[in-house]
This record gives sequence, C-alpha cells and structure tokens, in this order.
Amino acid sequence: MRKALLVLSAIVLLSALAQLFFAGYFHFQNTIEAQREAGVFHAANGQYVLRYSALLAAIVAAIARVGSRTIWLAAGIFLLTWLQLFIFIIGGMLTGSSPEFITPAGSWVVSIHPIVGVLMIFMSYWLFNRARAAALNPQPLPPKAASTDASTSPTTA
Repeated sequence: MRKALLVLSAIVLLSALAQLFFAGYFHFQNTIEAQREAGVFHAANGQYVLRYSALLAAIVAAIARVGSRTIWLAAGIFLLTWLQLFIFIIGGMLTGSSPEFITPAGSWVVSIHPIVGVLMIFMSYWLFNRARAAALNPQPLPPKAASTDASTSPTTA
C-alpha cells in the first residue's frame, strides 16, 4: 500500500505541476475561442485528475497507516481543489462577474486562484516526499508488539 501511495502522490504532484502549464497555455492564446478550448485542459485536470487522485491518496494513506499528517495533507489537497472551484462560483455571485463580463472586483476575488494553486503545488511536493519516505522505510513494530517480543522479555521461573 505504501508503494501505491507513492505512485498516487507522484500523480498528484505531476497533475499539480501540469496545472501551471495548462494555465499558461490557456492565457497565451490569441482568441477568446482558443482560450476557451485551451481552458478545458486546465479545468478537467484540476477538477478530475488532481481532485480524485488526491482523494485516492488520502484513502490509501489511511489504509497504509502512514500517519494522520500524511492523510490530512492529501485530504487538504482534495479540499483545496473544491476551494478553487468555489472561488470562481462565489466570486462571480458576489461581484456580478461572468466569463463575458469581468468586473474589477471579480478580478480581485479570482486573483486568489493562482495563490491557492501554488499552495497546492507545495503541498503535493510535501505529500510526495512523505510518501517516498514511507515507501523506502520499513514499517516499525507497534509499541505493544515490541514490548512482548520473546527475545527481549525476561524469563520467569
């Protein structure tokens, strides 16, 4: 399970890094139609690949018993993908912005989106490092099993 977590965390990291490429590809298109077509990659990767690979990583981390911090780190990435979506929804509702009509207030609200994305990249890298350490290190014995080991317990007569 720890190797599965390593693979999933690598997918999360690569997906988070791919978001930067897709965002750049999206923003440097010549026409509005080309931007919308390119934005599909960014949206699909963020809403499906990144979100659900982070959710699977959290589930696998719990099954692999790698620790609550690693589980919450993967779950945090999953929750931040929802925040990314809600930034656009709530930002549009509060400011009256839409893809066709962008208000200055809407631009300020949506400016949080890349900051959260950079946070997710750092969290993905941290998750990958924790998963790699868990996969490379053998699982230690639980404290109760170590104390009841026959070779270390004193003999009774």
